[in-house]
Amino acid sequence: MTDLPRERQPDPALEERVVSTLVAAGLVQRRRAWPIWVAAAAAVVVLAIGVSELRPKHTAVRGNTYVLMLYEDSSYRPAPKGHGAERVAELARWADSLDAAGKFERGGHLVGPGPIGGLFMIRAANDSDAARMAATCPFTKWGGRLEVKRFEE
Repeated sequence: MTDLPRERQPDPALEERVVSTLVAAGLVQRRRAWPIWVAAAAAVVVLAIGVSELRPKHTAVRGNTYVLMLYEDSSYRPAPKGHGAERVAELARWADSLDAAGKFERGGHLVGPGPIGGLFMIRAANDSDAARMAATCPFTKWGGRLEVKRFEE
Protein backbone atom coordinates (compact mmCIF):
# COMPACT_ATOMS: atom_id res chain seq x y z
CA MET A 1 0.00 0.00 0.00
CA THR A 2 1.22 3.39 -0.85
CA ASP A 3 0.85 6.35 1.39
CA LEU A 4 -1.20 9.15 -0.07
CA PRO A 5 0.14 12.61 0.51
CA ARG A 6 -1.61 14.47 3.24
CA GLU A 7 -3.78 17.41 2.30
CA ARG A 8 -2.20 20.69 3.06
CA GLN A 9 -4.18 23.12 5.14
CA PRO A 10 -4.55 26.60 3.62
CA ASP A 11 -2.86 29.53 5.22
CA PRO A 12 -5.19 30.76 8.04
CA ALA A 13 -4.79 34.37 6.88
CA LEU A 14 -5.78 33.51 3.29
CA GLU A 15 -9.52 34.04 3.83
CA GLU A 16 -8.98 37.46 5.38
CA ARG A 17 -6.67 38.51 2.51
CA VAL A 18 -9.24 37.41 -0.10
CA VAL A 19 -12.11 39.19 1.66
CA SER A 20 -10.04 42.34 2.12
CA THR A 21 -9.15 42.35 -1.60
CA LEU A 22 -12.82 41.90 -2.60
CA VAL A 23 -13.93 44.67 -0.21
CA ALA A 24 -11.24 47.01 -1.55
CA ALA A 25 -12.41 46.30 -5.10
CA GLY A 26 -16.00 47.08 -4.10
CA LEU A 27 -17.23 43.61 -5.04
CA VAL A 28 -18.46 42.68 -1.56
CA GLN A 29 -19.30 44.45 1.68
CA ARG A 30 -18.39 43.25 5.11
CA ARG A 31 -21.28 42.03 7.15
CA ARG A 32 -21.90 44.34 10.06
CA ALA A 33 -22.75 42.90 13.41
CA TRP A 34 -26.02 44.19 14.85
CA PRO A 35 -25.53 46.36 17.90
CA ILE A 36 -26.84 44.82 21.11
CA TRP A 37 -29.43 47.61 21.44
CA VAL A 38 -31.09 46.49 18.17
CA ALA A 39 -31.54 42.99 19.55
CA ALA A 40 -32.82 44.40 22.85
CA ALA A 41 -35.31 46.67 21.05
CA ALA A 42 -36.57 43.74 18.97
CA ALA A 43 -36.99 41.67 22.13
CA VAL A 44 -39.00 44.47 23.77
CA VAL A 45 -41.30 44.73 20.74
CA VAL A 46 -41.87 40.98 20.66
CA LEU A 47 -42.54 40.98 24.41
CA ALA A 48 -45.02 43.86 24.14
CA ILE A 49 -46.92 42.13 21.35
CA GLY A 50 -46.98 38.89 23.32
CA VAL A 51 -48.21 40.56 26.49
CA SER A 52 -50.96 42.44 24.67
CA GLU A 53 -52.14 39.27 22.95
CA LEU A 54 -51.90 36.98 25.95
CA ARG A 55 -53.22 39.22 28.71
CA PRO A 56 -56.70 38.36 29.89
CA LYS A 57 -59.39 40.28 28.10
CA HIS A 58 -61.97 41.96 30.28
CA THR A 59 -65.42 40.67 29.71
CA ALA A 60 -68.15 43.25 29.66
CA VAL A 61 -70.32 43.35 32.73
CA ARG A 62 -73.93 42.41 32.34
CA GLY A 63 -76.33 45.28 31.91
CA ASN A 64 -77.17 47.99 29.45
CA THR A 65 -75.03 50.08 27.18
CA TYR A 66 -75.04 53.81 27.89
CA VAL A 67 -73.66 56.72 25.91
CA LEU A 68 -71.98 59.58 27.77
CA MET A 69 -72.05 62.64 25.52
CA LEU A 70 -69.47 65.32 26.33
CA TYR A 71 -70.82 68.83 25.69
CA GLU A 72 -68.42 71.69 25.09
CA ASP A 73 -70.95 74.48 25.54
CA SER A 74 -70.50 78.02 26.93
CA SER A 75 -69.44 76.76 30.39
CA TYR A 76 -66.59 74.62 28.99
CA ARG A 77 -63.07 75.96 29.55
CA PRO A 78 -60.72 74.75 26.77
CA ALA A 79 -57.24 73.58 27.75
CA PRO A 80 -54.54 76.23 27.73
CA LYS A 81 -52.44 76.17 24.58
CA GLY A 82 -50.09 73.19 24.63
CA HIS A 83 -51.95 71.36 27.44
CA GLY A 84 -54.60 69.49 25.46
CA ALA A 85 -52.63 66.24 25.60
CA GLU A 86 -52.76 66.31 29.42
CA ARG A 87 -56.56 66.35 29.31
CA VAL A 88 -56.65 63.55 26.77
CA ALA A 89 -54.33 61.49 29.00
CA GLU A 90 -56.54 62.09 32.06
CA LEU A 91 -59.65 61.02 30.14
CA ALA A 92 -57.77 57.95 28.87
CA ARG A 93 -56.81 56.96 32.44
CA TRP A 94 -60.46 57.32 33.48
CA ALA A 95 -61.56 55.14 30.54
CA ASP A 96 -58.82 52.58 31.36
CA SER A 97 -60.15 52.30 34.91
CA LEU A 98 -63.63 51.52 33.53
CA ASP A 99 -62.11 49.05 31.08
CA ALA A 100 -60.31 47.24 33.90
CA ALA A 101 -63.71 46.74 35.54
CA GLY A 102 -65.25 45.51 32.27
CA LYS A 103 -67.49 48.59 31.99
CA PHE A 104 -65.93 50.40 29.02
CA GLU A 105 -66.95 49.75 25.43
CA ARG A 106 -65.46 52.60 23.41
CA GLY A 107 -64.93 56.32 23.24
CA GLY A 108 -63.82 59.02 20.90
CA HIS A 109 -63.72 62.63 19.82
CA LEU A 110 -66.31 63.98 17.40
CA VAL A 111 -65.05 66.12 14.53
CA GLY A 112 -67.08 69.00 13.14
CA PRO A 113 -69.26 71.82 14.38
CA GLY A 114 -71.62 71.35 17.27
CA PRO A 115 -71.61 71.30 21.04
CA ILE A 116 -70.85 67.57 21.46
CA GLY A 117 -67.09 67.16 21.50
CA GLY A 118 -66.91 63.44 22.20
CA LEU A 119 -68.58 60.43 23.70
CA PHE A 120 -67.99 57.29 25.68
CA MET A 121 -69.97 54.06 25.58
CA ILE A 122 -70.11 52.21 28.89
CA ARG A 123 -71.85 49.21 30.42
CA ALA A 124 -73.89 49.74 33.56
CA ALA A 125 -76.39 47.70 35.55
CA ASN A 126 -79.00 50.48 35.46
CA ASP A 127 -79.55 54.21 35.00
CA SER A 128 -78.28 55.16 38.45
CA ASP A 129 -75.13 53.06 38.02
CA ALA A 130 -74.46 54.84 34.71
CA ALA A 131 -75.00 58.23 36.38
CA ARG A 132 -72.53 57.29 39.15
CA MET A 133 -69.87 56.38 36.58
CA ALA A 134 -70.50 59.58 34.61
CA ALA A 135 -70.03 61.64 37.78
CA THR A 136 -66.44 60.37 38.03
CA CYS A 137 -65.53 61.60 34.53
CA PRO A 138 -62.85 64.33 34.68
CA PHE A 139 -64.51 66.23 31.81
CA THR A 140 -66.84 67.99 34.24
CA LYS A 141 -64.01 69.67 36.17
CA TRP A 142 -63.22 71.70 33.04
CA GLY A 143 -66.77 73.05 32.90
CA GLY A 144 -67.92 70.43 30.42
CA ARG A 145 -71.38 68.95 30.70
CA LEU A 146 -72.22 65.26 30.40
CA GLU A 147 -75.46 63.75 29.25
CA VAL A 148 -76.13 60.07 29.84
CA LYS A 149 -78.48 58.13 27.54
CA ARG A 150 -79.26 54.43 27.38
CA PHE A 151 -78.29 52.96 24.00
CA GLU A 152 -80.54 50.43 22.30
CA GLU A 153 -79.73 48.67 19.05
